[in-house]
Amino acid sequence: MTLLELSVQYADGAAAIHTRIRELEQLEQLQTDPVCAQALRRRILELTPLWRDMREMTRRTAHYYDRRH
Repeated sequence: MTLLELSVQYADGAAAIHTRIRELEQLEQLQTDPVCAQALRRRILELTPLWRDMREMTRRTAHYYDRRH
């Protein structure tokens, strides 16, 4: 597998995580129980760095060979 192919997999993973974050944000807004809302917020906070890392890995692997040395 090439790094460019790997970048596509990272992009797919990042998209899936971002979709889940948006779903959890919608659920949190509808939540009337503060304990449940806090649990949803905590999960969003856990997923956000993973999403950022996946986006960064997408960028790095897609453009790894573009650098001039």
